[in-house]
Amino acid sequence: MYRGDNKTKYSLPNEPATDRYTAVNPEDMSIIDQLNNMEEASSMMLHQVDTDSEKRQILPTIPTTDELQEFRVSSERHGAYEIMWKAVSFAGVLGNTAMWLYF
Repeated sequence: MYRGDNKTKYSLPNEPATDRYTAVNPEDMSIIDQLNNMEEASSMMLHQVDTDSEKRQILPTIPTTDELQEFRVSSERHGAYEIMWKAVSFAGVLGNTAMWLYF
């Protein structure tokens, strides 16, 4: 079962009139397909998964079971951001201290 893509403030809305879709949302799909059970169909949908990673479907690409377990931002990337923000904070504190001691 799939509840659709996550929505953020930067997400673009789907435009069914111009046939332009940027996200998968069950509520939009139930309206577009004019389903009889709007209440149930707008809450969740089935998500297709390719179980055989050796013989994958080419287009449209369907995620494998291994890809569903991968996160978009890896723990290494999170660690790199942590180090960067610690260094920026330390440089700010050091710069302010040097400025106060100099003047």
